[in-house]
Amino acid sequence: MTRKRSEIGLGGAAAYGLGDFACNLYWQSLSLFLLFYYTEVVGLPPATAGLIYLIASVWDGLIDPLIGAAADKTRTRFGAYRPYLLFGGPLLGLSFCLLYYRPPLEGTMLTLCLLGTHLVFRTFYALVNVPYAALSGRITSDPDRRAQLSGFRMFFGALAAVLVSLITPASGQGGYFLTAVAFAIVATALFPLVFSVTREPEPQTTAPPPALKALIGSLLRNRAFWRLNLGALAFAVSGTVLTKSVLYYFKYQLHDDRSGALALAVMGMAGLVVIPLWTLLARHIGRRGVWIAACCVGLSGLGALRFVPADATITIAFLIVINSGFLGLFFAFWSLLPDTVDYGERKLQVRADGFVFGVAGMISKIAMGVGAGLFGLGLGHTGYRPNVIQTADTLADIRTLMTAPAAAGLCLCAALMLWEIVACRKAFRAK
Repeated sequence: MTRKRSEIGLGGAAAYGLGDFACNLYWQSLSLFLLFYYTEVVGLPPATAGLIYLIASVWDGLIDPLIGAAADKTRTRFGAYRPYLLFGGPLLGLSFCLLYYRPPLEGTMLTLCLLGTHLVFRTFYALVNVPYAALSGRITSDPDRRAQLSGFRMFFGALAAVLVSLITPASGQGGYFLTAVAFAIVATALFPLVFSVTREPEPQTTAPPPALKALIGSLLRNRAFWRLNLGALAFAVSGTVLTKSVLYYFKYQLHDDRSGALALAVMGMAGLVVIPLWTLLARHIGRRGVWIAACCVGLSGLGALRFVPADATITIAFLIVINSGFLGLFFAFWSLLPDTVDYGERKLQVRADGFVFGVAGMISKIAMGVGAGLFGLGLGHTGYRPNVIQTADTLADIRTLMTAPAAAGLCLCAALMLWEIVACRKAFRAK
């Protein structure tokens, strides 16, 4: 099925990227601080906190494809995906505020309430984020413009990470809820802007959208999609474990809480420089080349962090290098994902941007949930106890937990992309 393309200009691409700023005000807070909030402020055991995060991530992942399929079938005068930004944004903001509300409960009831608010937030986040991401496959078919879209999204996502990292710790333990309210107000105001600057092309066919069975069958045969998303699975799990280790490592290994928050902020700030560099590099070595280069950058930083003596400044420097590698992988992934939609349309005669992005989101979010769950279990097995001096063995295990899974994930990512490159060359020669 062929559609008429409505190309977006550079200014429109930048405005579209602001949607990722809004989404990342939520997502970076969730990724960087929610588990810490559960254990250090609410007082949940780390295994319980990790389990809540895992269950919510699996739920999020399971509903992503369903929301994507529903968006593909949506028909309004505003398009298929844009209405979700306009009407879902306020619900998402409200649910985010509830995420950081500590109810006057204890024990099992407290755990169930926190799980419930987490599930509600994940539902509304998927309702907005999946259609937003799917728009990138509709508003341009040009590979360079898709790389620019990914670059703007990652840049604004990094900017949101900086603000979240700086503002959240400054709010203090009692200010998480008020900070959430402020983030929700800003994000809710940005989604109508993205709605107004984007346009969706009209389908050139009056045929009904593909049924869910056809979508699933097509995706199962989309080899390009699965190779790319196996890599996403690897770096999402390993990157989540690394990120969630940072605050604990600085607090207990380096005895420097402030530098832990600073490390997260500086990692985000570095992204403001690194993402444009990855975008420029993609024009010379291609997006797959960026993927391989990013793996090498991340592994070099991990090797240094693992074997260099602990010091706050040196650790922050190495974390910047590591995060630069992971940012390169995220950039390459989101710029390559629309190509797998095109592959499905060209080879399998089924196009479904929303469903493809929904399944990709499912894989990514379940992977992040698995990473958080593994981190919670791993932290529990180190002998960690909150707000006390840790033993030498516990500190050594926390250091290993911080570096070993990330290194394994990056090695797997590199191997999968080399496999993809070889497969593409074979297919080209076969023509």
